[in-house]
Amino acid sequence: MLQTETHPRPQARLVPRLRSAMEARAGRPDTGPPPPSKGGRPRDRATDERAAETKQALAAGATLKELAERFGVTHQTVMYYRDREEP
Repeated sequence: MLQTETHPRPQARLVPRLRSAMEARAGRPDTGPPPPSKGGRPRDRATDERAAETKQALAAGATLKELAERFGVTHQTVMYYRDREEP
């Protein structure tokens, strides 16, 4: 790459300028993006019920595949229900 005396690395100036322009177009202030919100989404009652039902059924001897077919979800979702902590 050819370097000149006046601008040894023009890309070094370009990246921050592009980032600030993109943030301005996105409606973000000059100070940067807002801090993340705390708390997240509220828990869904249906998910809590399925998690409790999954734990009971697995204790009774049901398989992940059977529960996935019963709920109409993948076996990975059933594993999520199994590993979900109680509220």
